[in-house]
Amino acid sequence: MKIESFLNKKICYFDLEFKTKKDALEYFATKLVDEGFGENKNKLLDAALKREEEFSTGIGSEVAVPHIRIPEMKTSVLLFAKVKPMNWESIDNKDIKYVFFIALNDRDNVHIEILSELSRNLMNEEFLSNLSKISSFNKLVNLFNSVQPIVEDIEDYKGNYDLVAITACPTGIAHTYMAAEQLKKKALEMGLKIKIETQGTEGPRNILTEDEIKNSKGVLLAIDRAIDLDRFFNHSNIIETTTRKVIKNPELEINNILEKKGKKLKGSSSNDGGENLAGFNFDNFGKRTFKALLTGISYMLPFVIFGGIMIAIAFIIDIPNAGDKNFGTVNDVAYWFKTLGGISFNMMVPMLGAYITYALVGKVGLLPGFITGFMAAGSFLFRDEGWFGTPASSSGFFGAIGGGILSAALIILMMKYIVSKMPKSLNGIMQILIVPFLGTLIIVSLFWIINIPLLYLNLGFSLFLDIFQGNNNLAIILGLIVGIMMASDMGGPINKAAYVFATATISESGGEGTYVMASVMAAGMVPPLGIAISTAFSRNIWTKEEREAGLANWIMGISFITEGAIPFAAKNPKVIIPSSMIGAATAGMISAAFGITLAAPHGGIFVFALVKSTLFTEPGLSIGLGILFYSISIIIGSLVSAVMIYLLTKLFDKNKKGIGINYRIKNKKSNHSKKTDSKANMIKILKNKIKFMQIRDKIKLCFIQ
Repeated sequence: MKIESFLNKKICYFDLEFKTKKDALEYFATKLVDEGFGENKNKLLDAALKREEEFSTGIGSEVAVPHIRIPEMKTSVLLFAKVKPMNWESIDNKDIKYVFFIALNDRDNVHIEILSELSRNLMNEEFLSNLSKISSFNKLVNLFNSVQPIVEDIEDYKGNYDLVAITACPTGIAHTYMAAEQLKKKALEMGLKIKIETQGTEGPRNILTEDEIKNSKGVLLAIDRAIDLDRFFNHSNIIETTTRKVIKNPELEINNILEKKGKKLKGSSSNDGGENLAGFNFDNFGKRTFKALLTGISYMLPFVIFGGIMIAIAFIIDIPNAGDKNFGTVNDVAYWFKTLGGISFNMMVPMLGAYITYALVGKVGLLPGFITGFMAAGSFLFRDEGWFGTPASSSGFFGAIGGGILSAALIILMMKYIVSKMPKSLNGIMQILIVPFLGTLIIVSLFWIINIPLLYLNLGFSLFLDIFQGNNNLAIILGLIVGIMMASDMGGPINKAAYVFATATISESGGEGTYVMASVMAAGMVPPLGIAISTAFSRNIWTKEEREAGLANWIMGISFITEGAIPFAAKNPKVIIPSSMIGAATAGMISAAFGITLAAPHGGIFVFALVKSTLFTEPGLSIGLGILFYSISIIIGSLVSAVMIYLLTKLFDKNKKGIGINYRIKNKKSNHSKKTDSKANMIKILKNKIKFMQIRDKIKLCFIQ
């Protein structure tokens, strides 16, 4: 694809003048909308300004490259403007004269190669020097076609490079490729062999292999955002910098690598198995523990989901025996599914403990994490039930969390004060045999004692839940609280806290189901379903792309995947988040009011066979009406959410529907005697309105100048 397909004569400007960067970006956003390439000028401007806040897009050499990638762009285009010298806070502290505004649609990856070509040209001195001679759109196109990039792709050196690099900027559009081109250009001038992996919007390109990293003299990480660093933990000469510094002075960063000024990365890789002993420390242990808890939950969820669905299938198969006390296992096939689900479901506590430890110290912590997790679940052999006469045999989630953290802490101490003091020749034996064997034995012995107060904590938690289970009014309040939590950050820490709490209640209920789990699942289904309903029935407040994206939320909603609402919440949090919270709270309260309990921690409508209503004692009615009432609570909550989305959208974005509608509203308020809804009159009205806006924009521009 040639650069002409990315440029457009309608958005090519010469001899413009602006006082500030914001004035220029506002003008460009307005033109992109006026010319039909984008919609909602405010969102285009906000996106451009937000990008500038991260760091300036003034790349030096009198050039600025602002860039956005949002759904409000109908077509991906490159706007060019030649402006009178103005301050853009460029990295070379000089005024800019040329602006290349890259405006992409968030679904369009076709133009990535064009962006790479633009980046190469902007690093080309011949191209930059000829920009001053450009005075028309055709001359600009001819310049792109006539100037060949200096830097060609460097050949494959079979894994033997002087240095390797990764470039990645927050948006993955311009600076990612400009930094790569600067490094390539400078390396070629210095006679060095380099391979660069770019992590842009389309994903990693030119991916570095393990051999290429291992055989290089150094690694240069020009990154402005978090990336996976596991591949680099064993390299001793690593420089971490930013794309901005590389664009400004690539030679300095390359020389830092050649002079071996780099260091090993701090911390430990999640895959190093404990070989990087420097990574075993207590730095930011509290923050790391919170992240480890979320990691443990993420690894635990597949077991919980699979187990819950298997149990649900068992109850569906065994429906004819609903009145039997062994309901769910009377039929042989149902018994098979329920047993299989029980095995998976019972793994959730050990998995939680194991992967909390794994997240903190790597795979060396899996063994003790699993063992303490099994102990927390009650899988510990005693002749008598209970621990030293304690009234409970399982510490559940509290034990898994405590065991996981204890295991990680003791492994860090062992690695730091024992393994690190041993001769290096014994490291292999220590980490393969001694640490797992002695370490796990020590950890298990200590946890045997530490788990006792956790047993009482879990018992107290169980008794606390019994209070809510026996009081409908309190259950409604709890349903309200967990409903709000589920929708507040949609898959974030607050949502996960509510979900973990609900899942813990299931383990304490003996598989009978709880109000909390039912309220949590109902509330978690509401945000995506509310959005799906809104995109279907309030079509005028959504773009075409948003309505199409909303279709997927039907499936996500009924499947209890709250995260389906996140993209919509990210675009418009002041509307989506409060609307979802109100709808989710409504669903949670109604579910609890109907006495709904649920024994499956996941699955959405696919586990409705496990729903019961405590308002009825007869098994058939309890299940049948429970499913009906539960469905009603979710539907009402979703409708409330959809209505709130409509009302808040009208409140916060009154001009969303466009000039034609606004004119009709205004015209309706006046007492014109003639009708203005004929086709000819409406066309005339729209033309006058557009002319008025153009005059208004010119007046604004005059004031700016």
